[in-house]
Amino acid sequence: METSRARWLNQSWLYLKRILIVNAVFLFIGFLWRAAFLLTYGKTQELTQVQNDVYKAFFLGARFDGTVLFYINSIPFLILLFLSPLTVSKLLEPFLNKVFSRFTRFLIPYYTVMLLIVTFISAVDFGFYSFYQDRINVLIFGFFTDDTVALIKTIWRNYPIIWIFLGLGAFTYSLWKGLKINFTQGREWLPLRAQKVSYPVFILFFFVLFVLNGIGARGSLALFPLSEMDTGISKSIFVNHLCFNGTRAFARAIELKSLQTSKWDSNLRHYGYGENYRQAFADYYQIPIEKVPEDPLELLRHRTPKNEWAEKTRPHVILLTMESLGAYWFRYQHENFDLLGDFKKHLQEDTFLTHFLSSTNATIGSLSCLMIGAPQRPISEFLTESDYLQVPFRSSPARTFKKAGYKARFLYGGNPGWREVNKFALMQDFDTVEGESEMSEGLGGLKEKHDWGVYDEDLFEYLFKTLSESKEPQFVLAMTTANHPPYQLPSTYKLPTLQVPEELKGRLIVDAELAQKRFATYRYSTDKLAEFLTKVKNSSLKDKVIIAVTGDHTFWIVNFTEQELLQKGSVPFYIYLPSAIRHKMDTESFGSQADIAPTLYNKALSNQEYYSLGRDLFSPSGDFAVNASNFIVDRSGGVLAAGSAAEDTALNWEGTYDRLIPGESTDHKKSLSVKYKSLMGVLDYYFMKEKKDKKGSLQHADSGR
Repeated sequence: METSRARWLNQSWLYLKRILIVNAVFLFIGFLWRAAFLLTYGKTQELTQVQNDVYKAFFLGARFDGTVLFYINSIPFLILLFLSPLTVSKLLEPFLNKVFSRFTRFLIPYYTVMLLIVTFISAVDFGFYSFYQDRINVLIFGFFTDDTVALIKTIWRNYPIIWIFLGLGAFTYSLWKGLKINFTQGREWLPLRAQKVSYPVFILFFFVLFVLNGIGARGSLALFPLSEMDTGISKSIFVNHLCFNGTRAFARAIELKSLQTSKWDSNLRHYGYGENYRQAFADYYQIPIEKVPEDPLELLRHRTPKNEWAEKTRPHVILLTMESLGAYWFRYQHENFDLLGDFKKHLQEDTFLTHFLSSTNATIGSLSCLMIGAPQRPISEFLTESDYLQVPFRSSPARTFKKAGYKARFLYGGNPGWREVNKFALMQDFDTVEGESEMSEGLGGLKEKHDWGVYDEDLFEYLFKTLSESKEPQFVLAMTTANHPPYQLPSTYKLPTLQVPEELKGRLIVDAELAQKRFATYRYSTDKLAEFLTKVKNSSLKDKVIIAVTGDHTFWIVNFTEQELLQKGSVPFYIYLPSAIRHKMDTESFGSQADIAPTLYNKALSNQEYYSLGRDLFSPSGDFAVNASNFIVDRSGGVLAAGSAAEDTALNWEGTYDRLIPGESTDHKKSLSVKYKSLMGVLDYYFMKEKKDKKGSLQHADSGR
């Protein structure tokens, strides 16, 4: 039996050695592919400024390539692991010998097919980048959903398809021959005396081998596995693209596509408009259908009034999106449970709302909606994880401010490659996307970091520094990350004592220790926000900057009831205005994040055209709030909108905006329902039209090559 086990271990070691040779060869091919990608698409002038980042990209790219190879290795290693316990039985020795003799027959075609697939995807990815300036994303599936014949003709005209397939054929033949030589020739060798290896050690060897392969497939020993968010290593978006590989990009596209269940007109149809999008515009704008322009999107066009202060001052405009800054927790503010710290002083000095809804309950959903100044539709995917990833929207605040002569920046308190938000930001006309690496460079290093990236204090310091040094007006959208699980705090931060009220303790659905960490990071974020606001107000920036603050969503560690729909989705909206234009809004009014952009336009810009579906929050009438949960609410109550009017749920306020209880479907509630449904229908048409216009411009550009 020892002889059989020795032969098994000996042969397995040989297979391991030869599999690793295949891996090494393909890592080198990956290096050559990345070098070709760099030479083909890289711009020398840009790359000389980020030379160190290019080196990092090749190293990180090898790690991404390794994750693919380790996934491929997992099947052979799993077979070896499952068969290794069978060596305990002498009766199974003939079966094991047969497996040994046939395992090579499996490995050669297996690795040929798998590596050919990887190579083919890499070739497609190479061509995809030339067209979209991005690695493979969900748009790849447009090959089947768009005019496939026309796309094939376009590909045929623009790429040497015959030579590409001849090359793939030659590569396949060479791959097969090389694998056959690798797996069938060479002497068996074993660095250990296998005859003396005990059975437990023998099994442990294969188990450790499989675990190590799993770690390699994960690509990291950190909290998160290696993913596309780790590609944000440089201020050069090309270098960030260089890190990734086609196979991982394609896998990501498949994942996102599998989550997509909606069509462009899903909301129009769900809410009863069918193909009649013009009626949706008529209902939302409360005009007769014959008054809807031939191009309905003209109704989104607005112009700010003349503003002499804005013309003279050209103020910076900052929109701070704070991770998990929920408004619900304001109600528990107390000297012994001081969640707001010095931020409450700024709330009192300036103006804010708490009857305010984030677009979605997810960071990526709310952030992408803020980037285009529009609400999220209930039947749709998040913009960065859909066919709209590469669609430029005319309602983008960055685009509006740039037309007015501003520089537009997006700051993310971590790696901006997270969920491809950096790509979406650039598509919305942000001039720069700045994350952890830029902040570290700008501040001369970071003292500490958390698992998601940069602590809020460093983001605010970097923001203040760059604003103070700027010679041109800036629009900045910034997203913090510290107030997020696993709830880490800098070692230098002195947390005040927070005594959770008994009423709140009774509502918690998490253990007390976890809740305490949650509240601690909330207080840390409000402290650092307050320090930033105080610093601005005590500096020369105070008269030439407008600062708006909101949250991406709240957090849910209490058992919100069905009557607390507003509280469950509410985030604050705070705005600081210089003394020359300072005035307060009605704190009882309702609003949504789509209202932020027009509010800022009307304060900072003069006689400037913009597109928006929101309203100025300082407007004295017509306030309401919506989110993607089929929910619309105002001072009279609210409605949970359903597919048909008969299924709508009308809601009335009980107490002072405390609870929403079922109520009578009054004419006003019916008008709220129509407003919500028509808005979502209008968004369907708007998004579709922007995507269609984008595709048309791409096809036009392609035909002109």
